[in-house]
Amino acid sequence: MTSLREPGRARSVAGVVVLLVSLVGCGGCSPSYVLRAAYEEARILWSREPIEELLAGGSLSPEERSRLELVAEARVFAEDDLGMSVGGAYGSLAEVPPGALLWVVSASERLQLRPYTWWFPIVGDVAYKGFFHREDADAEASVLREKGYDTYVRQSAAFSTLGWFDDPVLSTWLESKPVPLVRLVIHELLHRTTYLSGRTTFNESFATFVGSTGAAAFFVARDGEDSDFAREARRAWTEQVERSARWEDAMARLRALYDEGKSGAKSEQEILARREEIFAEFGSSKEINNAVLLAHYAYSSHLERFQCVLEEEGGDVGRALARVRAESEASPENPFQALGACAPEPPA
Repeated sequence: MTSLREPGRARSVAGVVVLLVSLVGCGGCSPSYVLRAAYEEARILWSREPIEELLAGGSLSPEERSRLELVAEARVFAEDDLGMSVGGAYGSLAEVPPGALLWVVSASERLQLRPYTWWFPIVGDVAYKGFFHREDADAEASVLREKGYDTYVRQSAAFSTLGWFDDPVLSTWLESKPVPLVRLVIHELLHRTTYLSGRTTFNESFATFVGSTGAAAFFVARDGEDSDFAREARRAWTEQVERSARWEDAMARLRALYDEGKSGAKSEQEILARREEIFAEFGSSKEINNAVLLAHYAYSSHLERFQCVLEEEGGDVGRALARVRAESEASPENPFQALGACAPEPPA
């Protein structure tokens, strides 16, 4: 029997193909890359099942039911209390294989904190490129390493189509604990609500801020100020802000070090030796490089400034979100200036 949802699914799948095929001419996108991405995304969209119907049925385990009910509550909170653009996003569930959904490649110049970027229509320059298969990501990274770039290949459990399609909850998300799950949903909804072309670091840091503080506000509203989940979410955000300060300090020291190389004050060997010492502050220096640092920095840049905005808005996440969104969209060339008095100097 033909499902009443199938025409809508077919339109979504056709839309994916049309949209992604239109990207064939973009920098860094071969026709085979686009067509493979279209196939994988279409497969995810085709497998969507409405969460309301799943909750009404009897096929879910208690844990799956609990997680999907939590997502449903978080969607309502994001729309009603935070003023986010939710639409049909995360109102359905798609089964995907266990493990990473995407493998993400990023790269950087070896002696400068300058990310390698790929250009895509609509989103502009982006400092990463996603692949649905690890071997494809490794092949891309290998080509970049041969050109002298530092590279980083990492797993990703989610991605956003920025409102072009109603992204589903992925089955792998249901393994998450409540606080990370709500944080993830609100983070991804921020990308659907606002996205500045070519401003990866701002977009991801803004989403980190809204996802984390939004999750804390959600659990306070649902469970109370002193509930375990509310305390966990607030503690996680405080730790993120503290880590952000560490990233900022390391980035500043690396920029100064690389400037000494450009001026001739230090040799390349001296610079590489000194940067290993800085890398070692974040783990094994053999596993850290410029690309790794920049990838983490993109999600945690100037979080203390977002926190400052939140405090100026009386702790109201919805008002802070609306303020940053309005001012950043008004000045997309330097969106961190949207933080007003919390950002007296433009970030580097």
